[in-house]
Amino acid sequence: MNARTARLITLSLAGVCGTMGLAGVLAWMGAGRGYGWLPEVEAPPVTGVGRIDTEAVVMPPDSEFAEVRQRPIFNDDRKPTPIVDDKPIETAPTAPLNITLTGIVMTPDFKLAMVRDNAKNEGVSLRIGMPLPGEQQGWTLAEIRARSVVFKNPQDEASEVELEVAPGLSVPPSARAVPPPPPPPGAVPVPAPPAASDPGQPPPDRAAELQRRIEERRREMREQAEKLREQQEQVK
Repeated sequence: MNARTARLITLSLAGVCGTMGLAGVLAWMGAGRGYGWLPEVEAPPVTGVGRIDTEAVVMPPDSEFAEVRQRPIFNDDRKPTPIVDDKPIETAPTAPLNITLTGIVMTPDFKLAMVRDNAKNEGVSLRIGMPLPGEQQGWTLAEIRARSVVFKNPQDEASEVELEVAPGLSVPPSARAVPPPPPPPGAVPVPAPPAASDPGQPPPDRAAELQRRIEERRREMREQAEKLREQQEQVK
């Protein structure tokens, strides 16, 4: 610390001490003795809007409000609102069920029904509690069974739809094995053709076609079930 800085600090402290000394002298001489608290005065009673009424409010008799009911202020024409009897809302009749059950997927924790709208020729996959789309949305899937499903409408009418199965392939009677007629006398015998398989079974080519259709349908069912599962995971 140089001499100049020390001189400034000393002068500052001297000024503070002088100010405090002057204040003490003024106080000793009686400066400030004329100030004090105002005497407590009782506040005047509150009247008018700010008055608090401790008495309970008594409503006037109901007869005084007759004109208010006859001319309600919230109606444009100031006429009473007519009383309308509450009538049950009539629901529109549900469109008839026109679908075909094309497939069912059932696992211990997953059930899915695949149906086709016959009017629009569109397929849709449904779970229990889901309604049909379009004009048949009044029908809701209520139950999925092994080979059928049950739909219900708002009138609590139930309709069961059986699973569509490819028609059985059977051999017509004309194709069944018939013993050949006896050869005429003197004719050279012709060896008989090999015995046909069980007439109740379809030919090999027809059976292969049926098996191919079954495999294609199973593959479509698996793809639809996988798409529905992915959509549900995206929603979650």
